[in-house]
Amino acid sequence: MINDNKLNKIVDNINRFGEEIKLDNINIMEVCGTHTHSIAKYGIKSILSNKINLISGPGCPVCVTHQSYIDAAIDLSRKGVIIATFGDLMRVNGNQGNLLEEKSKGRDIRVVYSVYDVVNIAEKNKEKQVVFLGVGFETTAPIIAAVIKEAHNRKIKNLYFLTSIKIMPPILDKILTLKTKNIDGIICPGNVAVIKGAESFKFIYEKYGVPAVVCGFEPEDILGGIYFLIKEIKRKQEGKRQRGFENLYRRCVSDLGNKMAIELIEEIFKIDNVLWRGIGNVNNSALVIKDKYSELDAVKKFNLYRYFNDKEEVLREDNGCKCSEVLIGNISPKECGLFGKVCTPRTPCGPCMVSSEGACAAYYKYI
Repeated sequence: MINDNKLNKIVDNINRFGEEIKLDNINIMEVCGTHTHSIAKYGIKSILSNKINLISGPGCPVCVTHQSYIDAAIDLSRKGVIIATFGDLMRVNGNQGNLLEEKSKGRDIRVVYSVYDVVNIAEKNKEKQVVFLGVGFETTAPIIAAVIKEAHNRKIKNLYFLTSIKIMPPILDKILTLKTKNIDGIICPGNVAVIKGAESFKFIYEKYGVPAVVCGFEPEDILGGIYFLIKEIKRKQEGKRQRGFENLYRRCVSDLGNKMAIELIEEIFKIDNVLWRGIGNVNNSALVIKDKYSELDAVKKFNLYRYFNDKEEVLREDNGCKCSEVLIGNISPKECGLFGKVCTPRTPCGPCMVSSEGACAAYYKYI
C-alpha cells in the first residue's frame, strides 16, 4: 500500500503535468466496469485537474449485450425451456420486455450464482431442456468453457448454452478508429489482461500511438496508471521518446496471460462477429461455440439464427435513454436527461443502470 504522502505527491504530479500539457481536455478512457466503479467509489475524478477527463468505455458485459440476445432468451422461456442466468441480466430490456417480466408470468427462469449450478439443474430436470445464458468478456470465458466441456464429456443431453462472450481488443480497435473520438490514453481492463496477458493490449500504442496501461483496481493502482499516461502524453507533446505501454499490475498480470485458461478458451470457442448494444456489429469480437461442441449450442439447437444477424442496424434505447452514448464514452451518465430522475437502480431505463458494473449505476451510487 502506498502511504498517503506518496499518494498525494502522485496526485500533485498528475495535476501539475496535466496543466503543462497543451490540450484543453486530456481524455483518458477506462474500459473495465470494475475500474469505473473504483474511480467513482474513491472519488478519483474529484482530486484531479478539471483538464483530465476520465471517460467510461464499453467495459460492462451486460451493458453491451444486444437486445436481440434478450429476445432470444425470452423466446426460449415462452417455449417451456428452463432459463438459467446470473441476476444482473434479469432486468435488461430486449424488444419484447425482460426476463424478470417473463418470470412474473410463470416462465421457469432461475438465477444462478455459479455456472456449475446449471449442470445440477439439468440433471434434476431431465425431462426439460435447460439453457444457460453465458454473458461476459474473456474473463468469464474459461469457466463457461469448462462447464461446456464437462457437459460434453458427461453427455448431458438436455443442457445448452446461449453465449454472448465478447473480446476486448476489437472494440478498442473500433473506438480508436472513430473520427468522433479523441482518446489520449487508455486504462486497459485488468481482469481481461489476467487471462489474455498484457501483451494483448500493446497494439493500442503500437498501432494508434495512444499510450496505454494495465493497472489494478485499488485507488493507488488507478492513480499510478493515470500518472503513467499523463507523463507519456506530456512526452509525446514535447517530442520526447515514449515507453507508450506499461503493465503496472504485474502481481496478477503476466505478459502472455494464463496459458491454461487460453488453451481452454481456444479448445471450446472460435472467433466470430457479434452485435454490441448501442454500437452495432464489431468484426471478430465474439467467442462462439466450436462445431465439436455444437450439440450444446442453443443457437443451433433451437434455430435462433434470426436473432444473431450481424448485419442488423444499431438499436437505440427507447424513451430517451442514452445508454448507447454512455457505452462509447460520448457522454457521461449525468448528461442523460433521465439519469437520477426517471432512471434509477430501482427503475432502470437502460442496461448501464441495470448492471452493477454499468457506468450509470456507478455514478448513481457514488457521484
